[in-house]
Amino acid sequence: MKLRTAVALLLVWGSASGAHSPSGLAAAPAGPPGKATPGSPAGKAPYDAETSTTARIDIKIDAKAAREILSSLARLKPEISDVKVLEDMPAVRAAIQDSSRDPTVFERDFAAAYESETRAAVFDFRSIREKRDRWEVLVEGVLAREADLVRLSQRRAAALLPADRPSAARLEVFFSFGLPGLEDHLVIRSAQGPERMVIDFARALGDAEGETPEGRISRLSRLIAGEAFRQAWSHYREESPAWTRPDPGLGPLEPFLKIVAAAGPVGLFNVDENFFPLSVWLKDPDKRALEELNRRAERFVSSQENLDARMELLSEVRRPEFARRIAAPIGAFLADAIAQEGGVAGLRTALEQGPRAFFAAYERASQKYKSLVPLAKSIKDKLK
Repeated sequence: MKLRTAVALLLVWGSASGAHSPSGLAAAPAGPPGKATPGSPAGKAPYDAETSTTARIDIKIDAKAAREILSSLARLKPEISDVKVLEDMPAVRAAIQDSSRDPTVFERDFAAAYESETRAAVFDFRSIREKRDRWEVLVEGVLAREADLVRLSQRRAAALLPADRPSAARLEVFFSFGLPGLEDHLVIRSAQGPERMVIDFARALGDAEGETPEGRISRLSRLIAGEAFRQAWSHYREESPAWTRPDPGLGPLEPFLKIVAAAGPVGLFNVDENFFPLSVWLKDPDKRALEELNRRAERFVSSQENLDARMELLSEVRRPEFARRIAAPIGAFLADAIAQEGGVAGLRTALEQGPRAFFAAYERASQKYKSLVPLAKSIKDKLK
C-alpha cells in the first residue's frame, strides 16, 4: 500500500494547524466508526462511486513536452536548439512563468543536467536524465492507456457532482518534467478557453517503482480528476441558489462554513483510494482536523462584537491558501464521514442543498457514530 498521498495530507494538515505531523499512520482499528472495514465496498473512495449526473467533463492529454524533454536529454551534450524548441511549448512556457524566472535560468538548468557536479537548480533535469530510460518506458506505457486514463478521470470527476443542474469542465493536461518548486502539477486558469494543467510526470509517479500499470493510471487519474472536479464544482456552485444566496441563520460563521463545505469534496481527491474511510486510516489527523474546525468556529463567534478581529478572520479565510491548506483537509474528513453514513448519494444531496445541509449531514453522522468528533456547540446552534 502506498503512503505518499496520505502522508502528504498529514504533512499539509500538520503544517497548517501547527500540530506535529505523526511519524506514521494510525493503526486501523477492527472496524470504522460504523460499518465499513477498509477494503470492503463500503470503504471505497467516494470519488470511485458511480456517477449520477450528466456533467460534461472534457479532458485532453498532451505529452509532447515530456517526450521532447526526454529526447533532448538523450543527446551526448546539450543543444541550444533543443532548448529553444522546448521554450515554445505551452507546458514549458507555463513552468517558466510559474517560476518567476527568466528563460535563461531554464536554459542554464537544462545544460546543468550534463554537468559532472550536482548543483542547486530551479528546473531539475539532471535527475530526469539519469533515469531517462525508465521515464521513457513509463511515459509510453501511460500513453498506450491514454483512453483509459481519460475515461477514469472523467468518471471520477463527475462522481461527486449533484445531478440537479448541469455542470461542466474543460481541461487540457500536459505531461512534462522539471517543474519548479516541489508541487507535482500547476494549473493555468484563463477566462477564455480551457484550463491547462501541467503535470510533472516524475513527481506524480516518482515512488511508483514496481507499481502496476493500473496503479499508475489510477494515480494520474486521481490527480487529473481532482482538478476537473474542482472546475466543474465551482461552475455548479455559481449556478446554485443553495450556494449563492445568503444564509443569515449561520450568523458570523457563514463565510467560514461555506468555504470549508465548498473545499471538502475537492480535498477528497488528495487522498489515495486505499485510505478510505479516512476516520479509520487517518484517525488522528481526522480528530485534529475537527478540533481545529471547532476552535476556528469559536473564534468567529467570539469576534462578533469586535469588528477588527472579525475582519482579520474574514481576510484569512478568503485567501486561496486557506482553502487549500486548511479548509480542504477539514472538509475532506467531513465529506467522507457523510459518505460513510449516508452513501455517496447522501453526500451529493448535502452538496446540492448547500453549506448548512453539509454540516447538518455531518452532525447526523457524528450522532450515529460516536467515535466521530462532534461539532462545536457554536456550530450546532446555528444548524437548528
